[in-house]
Amino acid sequence: MMGKTHIAVGIAAAYLITHPQTAPEFIIATVGGSIGGVMADIDVKIDTSNKYAAKASTDALYGEILAAAISVGALAGDYFTGGNILQGAVANLTRFIIGAVLFIVFTIIGERSKHRDKTHSLLAMLLFSASVYLMESRIGFAYLIGYGSHLLVDTFNKSPIRMLYPLKKGVCLKLCYADRLGNELLLVGSILIMVLYIFLHTLL
Repeated sequence: MMGKTHIAVGIAAAYLITHPQTAPEFIIATVGGSIGGVMADIDVKIDTSNKYAAKASTDALYGEILAAAISVGALAGDYFTGGNILQGAVANLTRFIIGAVLFIVFTIIGERSKHRDKTHSLLAMLLFSASVYLMESRIGFAYLIGYGSHLLVDTFNKSPIRMLYPLKKGVCLKLCYADRLGNELLLVGSILIMVLYIFLHTLL
């Protein structure tokens, strides 16, 4: 699926599973769900060899930039309104540094792997999520949900993912293409879920 769809699905899934009620809880779910939702596509390389490859690779990059922007904005909002998410993250500096180093190492490995290979696996999901948990435990669970949503949604595509890596067999339900109707339905549905959840839990 496309980057913006993975972000929307990741955030919606994080809302539904973590049940945020307060502003900090919404921020935690949004940050974890959005970053986790696109992280598996860190393995996409910019490819201009043909029109489809160029579209897919630039979309993945834009998705990662959008998720980062959403997260930075949300955390900045928390900080400037007196929240303590960032302070909590660095409260145990040693643990935070270990988590950050592991996250960087996993990211480098992921960037060098083939698309839909190592990073599109349950093993990668657990390793990345563990590193985020070390940096900020509250975000770690939402990140796990976002990452898991990416793997689940990608199984709908025509191309297989190595969900059970290091096993070679891929998983693929062949239900839809990444950039067509199925993608649009997931995007719109996830946005509706987010809007309804926020409305029901903040305005009623």
